[in-house]
Amino acid sequence: MKDRHWISLVTSIRHGQSVLVLGREIPARMELETQQDDASMSDALTAKLVAELEEDNRHVMGDTLPAVAQQYEDAEGFGAHALRALAEKFYKSPHFAPSQTHAALAALPFSLILTTNQDNLLIRALKEAGKDPIVCRYNLRGDKRDNPEIGLPGSPQSPLVFHLFGDAQEPASLVLSENDLLDFLIAIVSERPPLPNSLVHALKRVGQSFLFVGFGIKNWYLRVLLKILVRVLELNRTGETIATEPLRGLSQYDREQTVLFYRRGTHIEVEDTDIPTFLNELSRRIATEGGIVEQTVPVGPRPRVFISYAREDNDLAVKVFDTLQQSGFEPWFDKESLSGGDLWNERILEELGATDFTLVLYTPALCAKTDSYVNKEINLARQRALNVRGSFLIPLQTAEIAAENRIHELSDYQEMLLRPASFDDDISKVISTMRRDYQRRLR
Repeated sequence: MKDRHWISLVTSIRHGQSVLVLGREIPARMELETQQDDASMSDALTAKLVAELEEDNRHVMGDTLPAVAQQYEDAEGFGAHALRALAEKFYKSPHFAPSQTHAALAALPFSLILTTNQDNLLIRALKEAGKDPIVCRYNLRGDKRDNPEIGLPGSPQSPLVFHLFGDAQEPASLVLSENDLLDFLIAIVSERPPLPNSLVHALKRVGQSFLFVGFGIKNWYLRVLLKILVRVLELNRTGETIATEPLRGLSQYDREQTVLFYRRGTHIEVEDTDIPTFLNELSRRIATEGGIVEQTVPVGPRPRVFISYAREDNDLAVKVFDTLQQSGFEPWFDKESLSGGDLWNERILEELGATDFTLVLYTPALCAKTDSYVNKEINLARQRALNVRGSFLIPLQTAEIAAENRIHELSDYQEMLLRPASFDDDISKVISTMRRDYQRRLR
């Protein structure tokens, strides 16, 4: 890996601006009393499934977990329910403990961790490191109600750990077999059910890097899975994206093709080395640069705020945007947030559907509008307010408005002041109101 990639990755990790994406090829300590790391939980579960099938005099085809799990699922007398029940019991076995790799990853300041592992070894490692992780999971077999929004922001001290392939604590959510993987990809691409909007927005935060560890990308199905995840979740839009993976056993040609496969379309840089060596080098470079920078502001998912305004009030909208951003919110308004190539109408509809609050700059210029896009935004926000608990739509009155000029559609909502002469005091009250309301929603 080139030195510039190391510099970018180390800088983002030191400042808590990196997301860890964990694959299944992470070694586990197989016996609590031993001090040696062994095979991954994925390999151990595969061996367990093979043993059960062979005890039933069945010839096992394939050596990956999805392939063997599919055969187990299809075999007469076994089935999907038995597969998930066995996996649940296996992942909860007391004979496994976090490995040195888990400990090394837990020591780094990740605020957001995506994992395809279904065990709790990383959670245990984080707790052993003195951290208080928040644990969530995706359930491809559920609906939107089974995949609720994630309200609590993560931080390096309290990282959000999101199980993409389900969690052994909930067997119905587990992704194990080849059919499960296909169903997972279909669900992610079609957004049925969707990932939490707050998670997706956190993944798209500008300036952060992504570190993929233990994905086993020498296998073709994992290559395709990883690339689809990167493209669908747009993980390559922001900062550096690094995947560490030993490519031993591949010919020079195959190694080069593997590296090119990830660079094309996703710009993933592959570091061809084993995980412990990579993490040792990463730790050395972080220490050389002065260690971890203390984090004062959580960098996980933050409350999203849509700013609706008349074009004449652009300067005020920019000022509100900047203040909210500095206060730990994730504000959005069209001129600041739309990028080249975005479909303007669709993007605004998407943001209004995902936001936690809508602030309407209630100004004389807005009152003069009758059939502009800002009127449409207000009506869309009113519809969404019907399904959101608390103060979702907040009109911000900047000046006295005569009764005959007031906007009828805003009459049902509690207004707050945002006077130019006392902007700092007024916006502080708005921010406090949104914070209190956001916390109430989380209870």
